[in-house]
Amino acid sequence: MNNMDSFLDIVIFLAGIYLIYSGIMMKLKGEVSSNFMSRDIDWKHVKEENKKAYIRIMSPANIILGIVMIIMSAIFTFSDRIGLSGTGLSILIAIALLVCIAYSAVLMNYQGKYLKG
Repeated sequence: MNNMDSFLDIVIFLAGIYLIYSGIMMKLKGEVSSNFMSRDIDWKHVKEENKKAYIRIMSPANIILGIVMIIMSAIFTFSDRIGLSGTGLSILIAIALLVCIAYSAVLMNYQGKYLKG
């Protein structure tokens, strides 16, 4: 493992922590934070019931993806010790990429459905 792999593993881990944190904060506060993923949303024109529906759907999605990212970072970090290399590691990276793409599609779909105009 080289330094770039270690850096990316840390970034994946921190992204997972952030997703879990944002999912929990959505549930506890009942608000969607105005972060980099939702900066183009005009919050003044979003109906309260739409915001609640979005939170009901996306809060668990954030938590689940956060857990998946933390598990993936652990697998990537310890891949040498668990004997995962070559094709197996490439398949795992492809699956992680597909999960992130699917999450992004769901996120954009529900932002468009509940939070835009």
